[in-house]
Amino acid sequence: MIGIVLVGAGNIAQSIHLPLFSAMPGVRIVALCDRQISKARILAEKYGVPHVFRSLDDALDLPGVDAVVVATSTDAHASLAMQAMAAGKHVFVERPAGRTLQETLDMRALAQEQGVQVMIGMNHRFRPDVVNMKNAVDRGEIGAPYYVKAGWVKQRSTDARWLANADMSGGGVLVDLGITVLDMILHVFDFGRVRSVMASTFHHETKSVEDVVIAMLQFENGGIATIETSWSLVRAEDLYYCNVFGKKGSAYINPYRLVRKQGTTIQSTSTPPKKTQLEIYRKSYESEIKHFVNAVKGVVPMISTIDEACARMKIVEALYASAELKREIVIP
Repeated sequence: MIGIVLVGAGNIAQSIHLPLFSAMPGVRIVALCDRQISKARILAEKYGVPHVFRSLDDALDLPGVDAVVVATSTDAHASLAMQAMAAGKHVFVERPAGRTLQETLDMRALAQEQGVQVMIGMNHRFRPDVVNMKNAVDRGEIGAPYYVKAGWVKQRSTDARWLANADMSGGGVLVDLGITVLDMILHVFDFGRVRSVMASTFHHETKSVEDVVIAMLQFENGGIATIETSWSLVRAEDLYYCNVFGKKGSAYINPYRLVRKQGTTIQSTSTPPKKTQLEIYRKSYESEIKHFVNAVKGVVPMISTIDEACARMKIVEALYASAELKREIVIP
């Protein structure tokens, strides 16, 4: 039995963490922590959580705590995660790991010192269409990929106003949605190290943070990726996509489609989604949480690690520098 302390009782905890962890065999939510103690008590009663605290301090003293799940605003991620690590607990942190590269590096250093595992929440890795695309690329079905175009365009969540507060979030749409797209590209495609980046940002509906980012990444193997992410592009619906082009074909999500060239013929195969977008979203989180629990148990290796988070944040900070300086940034 894995004992979990959940920190944060906001929307992601209510819609994802509490119902999924509560229903998972071999897992017990030992305590729920939130500054709004009355809300935490109501949720704890609903899901049968025995202990409720305002802060993590008291929860770490409880017996049977193996891991801490951090689902707060980003400004608290590093401090809470490091507090849990210092107590010898494994940690799951919703993305991004921290507001800055330095916060993320500090988390990595303590995790290594304490010998604990840290997973960053990148649930898109567990989407069936992303898994299908990665498998097709790994099998060489489209040949060596050389160009990826990916993006996530949606309206800003009105129930998380802190996302537009740079002191709390660390940035705007780039660290909210763009880091997810970046992680997907680096996870699915073996392009090697990012050699340089260029980015442009726009502030249409937000003042202290960006709400549109258009970026290009150049990889050491010559591959190129473009990222488009926004809270304010005017669209009738949300858009989450990835198009990859290789020497023998191409692959697409969402939905998943594979296109291959056979001689002079173009063949296209698709897998109609069996689930709604909401079901895919929820299932990706369920698979992600199961992976974290199994990694804590030692059944599978941890993925979406703090090492990977550091690599992502290094690129994110280079993208911000490129947008500010209006030039290409070479990553050392």
